[in-house]
Amino acid sequence: MENTGIIQPFKRIDWQWVGIGYCFFIVYHLLPSYLILGLSRNGLTGEMAKGIWLFAGLGVIGGYIGSRSRGITILEPAISALLYMATLTLLFDQFWGRSFGPRSVGLIYYWIAGGFLIAFVSAWVGELVQARKLAARKTA
Repeated sequence: MENTGIIQPFKRIDWQWVGIGYCFFIVYHLLPSYLILGLSRNGLTGEMAKGIWLFAGLGVIGGYIGSRSRGITILEPAISALLYMATLTLLFDQFWGRSFGPRSVGLIYYWIAGGFLIAFVSAWVGELVQARKLAARKTA
């Protein structure tokens, strides 16, 4: 009997997909983020555009990883997003043009947790898409 409960994704973490996810976040999120940063310095976009891209990009990449990976990989994009958000924290002053102090450390925890949550939910949605495609192939 196959275990299809909610605990299944937590049994084993495929670290290969964590590494692939981190590389996807670097290539497909960080590099475009620097382009957006350059455009915002020229007055073409504002703070809101950077914030939307930060979380929308995490969602798109997390969903892509969830839909393209074999098996159930929900935690892997979330863990790679957690590592990626920690990397962005190191680049916080370059990306946002501000430095963070003791007062903003709590905000950074929310920021990192938000990135983790968005990647987790989008990977779950990606897994649903993958399951629907698989079911459609079996019925065809």
